[in-house]
Amino acid sequence: MDGRQLTILYGSQSGTAQDLAEQIWRDSKLYHLRGSVTAMDGYDISRLIEEQFVVLVCSTYGQGEEPDNMKRFWKFLLRKSLPTDSLRGMHFGVIGLGDSRYPKFNYVAKRLHKRLLQLGGSALLPVGLCDEQHDLGYGAVFMPWINDFWGKLMQIIPIPIGQKKLKESPREYRWSVEQTAELLDVEKGFDMYANVKVENVFVSEVEENRRTTTEDHFQDVRLITFPKKNVDWKPGDVVYVRPHNSPEDVDRLFELFQDHNLNWFKETVVLLKEIDSEMPVPDILNRLLTLGTLAQQYWDLTAIPRARAFAILARTCTDELEREKLQEFSSYEGQEELYSYANRPRRTILEVLGDFPHACKALTLAALFELFQPIKPRAFSIASSAASGKLQILVAVIEYNTKLKQPRRGLCSNWLKRLQPGEALRMWTRGGTFILPADTITPIVMVGPGTGLAPFRAILQERELLIKPRSSGALVLFFGCRKAQADFHCEQDLRRMESSGILTLFCAFSRDQEDKVYVQHLLSQQTNLLRKLLVEQNGLFLVSGSSKNMPDAVRETLVEAIGSLHVEEMVKQNRYQEETWA
Repeated sequence: MDGRQLTILYGSQSGTAQDLAEQIWRDSKLYHLRGSVTAMDGYDISRLIEEQFVVLVCSTYGQGEEPDNMKRFWKFLLRKSLPTDSLRGMHFGVIGLGDSRYPKFNYVAKRLHKRLLQLGGSALLPVGLCDEQHDLGYGAVFMPWINDFWGKLMQIIPIPIGQKKLKESPREYRWSVEQTAELLDVEKGFDMYANVKVENVFVSEVEENRRTTTEDHFQDVRLITFPKKNVDWKPGDVVYVRPHNSPEDVDRLFELFQDHNLNWFKETVVLLKEIDSEMPVPDILNRLLTLGTLAQQYWDLTAIPRARAFAILARTCTDELEREKLQEFSSYEGQEELYSYANRPRRTILEVLGDFPHACKALTLAALFELFQPIKPRAFSIASSAASGKLQILVAVIEYNTKLKQPRRGLCSNWLKRLQPGEALRMWTRGGTFILPADTITPIVMVGPGTGLAPFRAILQERELLIKPRSSGALVLFFGCRKAQADFHCEQDLRRMESSGILTLFCAFSRDQEDKVYVQHLLSQQTNLLRKLLVEQNGLFLVSGSSKNMPDAVRETLVEAIGSLHVEEMVKQNRYQEETWA
């Protein structure tokens, strides 16, 4: 095998780990390295014993679970029959993407690093633990880690004599503009992802898109209903959808192109071609496409740009002042400035193009694919039982203000808000974060303020439709919202279940009295009930909702109610589970 070859493998659930793995591949070209980048489950693992240099990038999701496209790879590595010196010739680096709000922070990366050492591999660096909660995002750990990695690697396999480190990585793809009238008629209503094979995928139409909060409430929350179709799911499962950019953002992109005399229009038909066989054109892009389709369905125009985007803009920018600022934002030393400019106010890549007109004017078609991140699918807890014949999701529409003139709007939630009855969506289901007991006797205590109610509504609905009350263990829900008359989601359902004896319900309406009352306050009033269900009857404790303050406050309250030792034991036994989001 080539002594200057680096194999880059990733396990990615939402696409971010793949993005970073592909960035490492690009950077490897600066050092004249060969080697491919691929998902772990797409890699021929029998070749691993032959590899000399490997970088593995992986995320952690759920209760410390590995991504779907890493499961076979990980299962193979765990074989007890593998000799402890299997990987004695391999030098490796593992970098993980995680969220320190979760108890099993970067659990997958830590386990992978440890297992590779057990099999005889040599770690070039300690495992890199990127934290989504850091002010600078993943880059705070990733950038210094990868710089150290290149330093260690070049000590072992230095750049060949007569060559120097490149200043810029080569372009990944070539574009050609095609002249064809046939495609344009097809493009109307065209779905780029229609033929992509995904497990449990189905197409359903919006049956109802109903606001669950009053019109004068500060937040719009939607209960969106779809017919079940030919797919099943369990309570606690999630459904994925892939949103489209808003028509306004798509129009703004092409306005920028026209403002800078770039001869690109929505109807422009392009064909993407590979330059290097190590980075083949993704299947989804390996066909004739219009720029309008790419702008609507593929490029995330609302993404907050990472450092690499500014390096791409600097590459062809002809204005000295703009180029210097772009280069600063793309450097490790400039990450604080980048955070203040982009992350803190949540500035989008589309707005960045408007802020750097000379860089925008100098863009090439080839640079667009490198500049824009692909739109990633979003997961939502399913808020209904499959037995109901309906798939429902509870969606908080994200809109808020920063120092920027235009309000910040969540790409997916606002796309879902706009959907009208009859519109078709491509969706797919997956197992969620919560792991529920196989029996229906185990008591379940649920804490779900706001849209955190969604997975619990599915659990409750399943019991209501399929299980006789006498054969069901206790179900207790602590629900919280601002006002009983403004944002009490699914109130009729919960009250009906309470009246029938399926559910014991405690509600915290934080703004309905002078002193704010939250779910943790109600928990503290139910010490005897919590001890009975969680300690005496070995019940399950589930928390769902915003990750900001609620999960920590709930856990502290439970510790006070039943004791830290009992809570620690519940965590070990997976009887304490959280599903939270920013």
